[in-house]
Formats: sequence, C-alpha cells, structure tokens
Amino acid sequence: MQIISVLATLILCVVIMMNFHETVTVNAISNDFAQLLHASAYSKAINLALYSLCLFILGEISAIFFFAPLYNSLKNKFNAYKRELERGSISNTTAEAKIGVLENKITVLEKALDEALKKKN
Repeated sequence: MQIISVLATLILCVVIMMNFHETVTVNAISNDFAQLLHASAYSKAINLALYSLCLFILGEISAIFFFAPLYNSLKNKFNAYKRELERGSISNTTAEAKIGVLENKITVLEKALDEALKKKN
C-alpha cells in the first residue's frame, strides 16, 4: 500500500510539472445556476498545477478522516487480542510450572515409597 501512495505522489508531481503553465477555469456558480438564483456567475481561472495539488491534498485529508476510525478500532482490537494472548501464555507458563512441581513431588514420593518398602522387607 505504501508503494501505491508513493507512486501516486510521484505521478502527481510529474503532472504538476507538465502542467505548470496551464490554467483551468473553476466555476463556483455556473451561468444556469446563477440565473435561477438571480445572481451573477462566478468563475475563477487558476493554475492547473495548484488545482491538482489542492485536489490531491483534499483527497489525502478525506482519506485520513475516512479511515481513521477504522484504523483506531482495528488497533484497539489488535491490542485487546495481544493482551489476551499474553494472559494465555502467562497462565500456560504457570500451569506448566505447577505441573513440573507436581511431577517432582510424585518422583520424591515414589522414591520414599520404594525406600520404605525396602526397609520393610
């Protein structure tokens, strides 16, 4: 995904450099709409490079605002899952330690039983 964003940025830079001297007319209020509102039409001629840059920045900002809640929820779920795995590994470690202690006790008791049986005979 990072490669795609870097390539998009590089392509935008090439487009901006190629169209640096071109202009584009942006209509804020078209003639037809202005007649409906009984107002005057408004259009602005701006540099195409500046227009492309503004569109790119607005697109990036909208993507950040669109995906930020999704990113935060996935991050919280991942952290909760990681904590659950840590709890499970800790409980497994303590269970394994308890099993080891019990095995040692059984070994000691078996030896004591064998010695007691030998002394009895």
